[in-house]
Amino acid sequence: MERTQPAKWPTLRGYLACYALYIGLLIPGTIAVLLLWRRAILAMLATFMPRSQANDLIYLASMMLLGLGAFILVIAAEPYLRDGMKRRQLMRRFWKLAIPLLIAGALAVLVLTVI
Repeated sequence: MERTQPAKWPTLRGYLACYALYIGLLIPGTIAVLLLWRRAILAMLATFMPRSQANDLIYLASMMLLGLGAFILVIAAEPYLRDGMKRRQLMRRFWKLAIPLLIAGALAVLVLTVI
């Protein structure tokens, strides 16, 4: 009887899948934060607040918080996905990160549509 060795995990294919999903998080996350929410915040400010110096502060503070959140996602997602690949939970962990991004993007589109 011939002895076979188990497949080595993680493989190159696993790492390629991991980083492809990571890039798949970065692109929609960037679009949601930098494009959609930027326009949604400007629309909300224009609708609900008269022109004042406070608008600039509110806009800059909100964009700083959204940018910080996106930066934290970028920093935290890569080791989280890589560890999920090693534990064979890559897709589960990807969806745990992707679903909130999709909800945030849909919420921004809803705000832009209503206002």
